[in-house]
Amino acid sequence: MSDPMLSEEDELLAAELAFGLIDGAEREAASARAARDGTFARAYRRWQDYAASMFMGPGEAPRPSVWSAIEARLPANDVTRAVARPVARSTLRWWQAGAMAASAAALVLAWVNVQKPAQIIVKVPVAQAPAAPMVAVLTGKQGTVTINYDPSSGRMTSAASGLDIGAHSPELWVIPADGKPRSMGVMNGSAPEWAKVPASASSALAAGVTLAVSLEPIGGSPTGLPTGPVILTGKMTATG
Repeated sequence: MSDPMLSEEDELLAAELAFGLIDGAEREAASARAARDGTFARAYRRWQDYAASMFMGPGEAPRPSVWSAIEARLPANDVTRAVARPVARSTLRWWQAGAMAASAAALVLAWVNVQKPAQIIVKVPVAQAPAAPMVAVLTGKQGTVTINYDPSSGRMTSAASGLDIGAHSPELWVIPADGKPRSMGVMNGSAPEWAKVPASASSALAAGVTLAVSLEPIGGSPTGLPTGPVILTGKMTATG
């Protein structure tokens, strides 16, 4: 802590000497005083240590009242006083000392940032396992339909047996949790085939969803929803 016997003006002079803010005759006089005045010399060394700590590491900080005085005396913090009367020399000296300290600290931070190696972030792609194929066996009062679906390609193979569809087209639907059927396309009721599942339906395909086959007019439902009787149902199951 600062010596209580030293006035604020003398404390400021010791700080200016330590920070190199005075020169010529004023510096010579201050240096001479530091050589003969033990109290002033201790204050001078404290400010030297504080100045050095900005570059070398933490040291003993000056008493809080010193920085409070710097802040209180800044012209920018007291516009009314600055207009009412000329700024005192001691106020300008405190402002200069505070600016010097702040500038020194800023230079240290800038030097550290320049010396610190740049952090390089490398994004490593994470390999994702391919989605497992899914299968479903749809059954009803008569006939069977087997479905195999590959999520990675969006392709489906289907095979029907024992269906009596008459003059109709069997249309395959996926019914997700929202209960709204999405068409997976019209099937061939007499021969196995493969097809690309429409995006609107493939996004709903998941293990556990219900698949159904309805009898529609030739070519498929004209409304986008089942219009004929549902003859087969089953659940989609993951094979992995």
